[in-house]
Amino acid sequence: MHESNSCSMKGISKTRSMSGPSYYGEKEQKQNEQQQKQKFIVSQSPTRSTSEQDATSAPEDNPSESNELPKGFILYASLVALALSLFLAALDIMIVSTIIEEVAKQFGSYSEIGWLFTGYSLPNALLALIWGRIATPIGFKETMLCAIVIFEIGSLISALANSMNMLIGGRVIAGVGGCGIQSLSFVIGSTLVEESKRGMLIAVLSCSFAIASVVGPFLGGVFTSSVTWRWCFYINLPIGGSAFFLFMLFYNPGLHTFQETIDNIRKIPSQLIEAVRKVKHHSLKVKELSKSNGWRKLAMELVFMYDIIEFVFCSAGFTSILLAFTFGGNRYAWNSASIIILFVIGIILVISATIYDFFVFPKFNIVKATPRYQPLMSWRNIKKPGIFTVNIALFLLCAAYISQFTYIVQYFQLIYNDSAWRAAVHLVACIIPTVITAVLCGVLTDKTRQIKPIIVISSILGVIGAGILTLLNNNAGNSAHIGLLILPGVAFGGLAQSSMLASQIQLDKKSPTFRSDFVSITTFNTFCKNLGQALGGVISNTVFSAAAVKKLTNSNIELPGGNTVDNLVIYRQTDFDGSHSKLGNIISESLTHVFYMALGFYALSFIFAVFASNKKVAANPRSIKNDLETGEGVGYKVAEETMSLSD
Repeated sequence: MHESNSCSMKGISKTRSMSGPSYYGEKEQKQNEQQQKQKFIVSQSPTRSTSEQDATSAPEDNPSESNELPKGFILYASLVALALSLFLAALDIMIVSTIIEEVAKQFGSYSEIGWLFTGYSLPNALLALIWGRIATPIGFKETMLCAIVIFEIGSLISALANSMNMLIGGRVIAGVGGCGIQSLSFVIGSTLVEESKRGMLIAVLSCSFAIASVVGPFLGGVFTSSVTWRWCFYINLPIGGSAFFLFMLFYNPGLHTFQETIDNIRKIPSQLIEAVRKVKHHSLKVKELSKSNGWRKLAMELVFMYDIIEFVFCSAGFTSILLAFTFGGNRYAWNSASIIILFVIGIILVISATIYDFFVFPKFNIVKATPRYQPLMSWRNIKKPGIFTVNIALFLLCAAYISQFTYIVQYFQLIYNDSAWRAAVHLVACIIPTVITAVLCGVLTDKTRQIKPIIVISSILGVIGAGILTLLNNNAGNSAHIGLLILPGVAFGGLAQSSMLASQIQLDKKSPTFRSDFVSITTFNTFCKNLGQALGGVISNTVFSAAAVKKLTNSNIELPGGNTVDNLVIYRQTDFDGSHSKLGNIISESLTHVFYMALGFYALSFIFAVFASNKKVAANPRSIKNDLETGEGVGYKVAEETMSLSD
């Protein structure tokens, strides 16, 4: 049977090669005639034409629409631009981990210090779903450049901050831009290569994120100890400028050769002039909105194209919940009316946003008639087990990981009174495994096409690592300071790298909304990751603060100014009395509470990871071609089906 199949396939190959140009000429002619008939049918049906164009229209700069993907220098230059942009956004997440004590001391607000992370991560999460929608009509390149500019503005405000509120405000603005950078980097990167190579590409971009995780805390520590913490934000300006110009020069979808790129660079002055003209054109359109019909169109686009109702409800809901965690046990008692109201309102708004997107939004007649009108969170996609389970697992793991990452630094600073940069050095034991694991998983996915084993094993190692990390206290030795941090890094590197690809391959490529679904699911993965970091940063701060205050009260210790976590940090910095003092023991035990909380998140993450899909990554087209020639392997059937369809 095998021999007959092999011979028949070789016969087909030989027949087609002998047919020469006449065969392909007739084939192309038939295809052209068929395309003309399709165009005529579409032109005769306005309703069908509009809907199909809405559903299948891709941005002008979508590389996936090109018959030829970028290669060589063009591909590598584009990837470097994306990696540097992602490095910029990731750097701002991790660099603040070493400035906490210094900022809290200067502004006297340790209870709000969690918002240094949350102020950046929350808009990162909430806006992740909408950046892709913005990029579709404007263009991915232009939107990415705008995101970098917004990020730079937020960084400058943070660097010049003269109060905690101003610093948090700058972080929020930077988070808006950083969200666009993170979301679009993975969307754009995923369109530069074929699916079989996408795992390796995501691994490379994830490594950029991981390297920033190493460099960020170290730079933050050096700046805080030697110059000023403000340089943690000033450093973003030159890096951001480099990323901006590199991306502007070398990310040019549709250009496949080095010479084409050079010619395009020469046209940059004229392109800038054209960009100014576009701005003027859009400003004139805004003036036209003074007409009632114009305002109505704008409202329709906001409600249905950008799903503004869900966005407002979701943003307000999560902000209320995080504010409740921030103020609970600090400014207000947990059972106070203010905290209860914040929790109730927040939960109701989040549930309402979910119900609206999942069940109400799709039932509007205008949505049914216009396929480009899609909810930010589509139940049609999210309900797929292969998408839902892996993204919830990622959300829980990120909440746990950011808690560990933040309070490992606190461990060395508050217990041993290490300087910021010395505390940051210890994070290398956590970050290096993250980088190695991300690359290794990319290689394994490329070779085996398997994703679920990586997800499950990463989750198991996360639970084990989190359990072991609860042993980290003020009696731990140097070997524990290194060894206990390895497994959490491995778990994060494995799941963060594989979850996005696992989600993307669940989509139906034949669906008329595939392009919008692809962007939506990629940004949803970023949403889950950033939301986990936002919640983890605030909840871990709440757990530590509540545990420390309770233990101070039970130990009959009275700090100058009262028993608050702010006063504890300030007193510890000015009157350090050793790692095994009463305060040292209280801090160590309070940190253990945070690590136990992280263990719970890891355990829940493992439960969802077990139910991840078994679906494999699509085979490399080259391997299919080789199987076609030899008649062997899984490529034989795929190639045979492909040939029959092309006929």
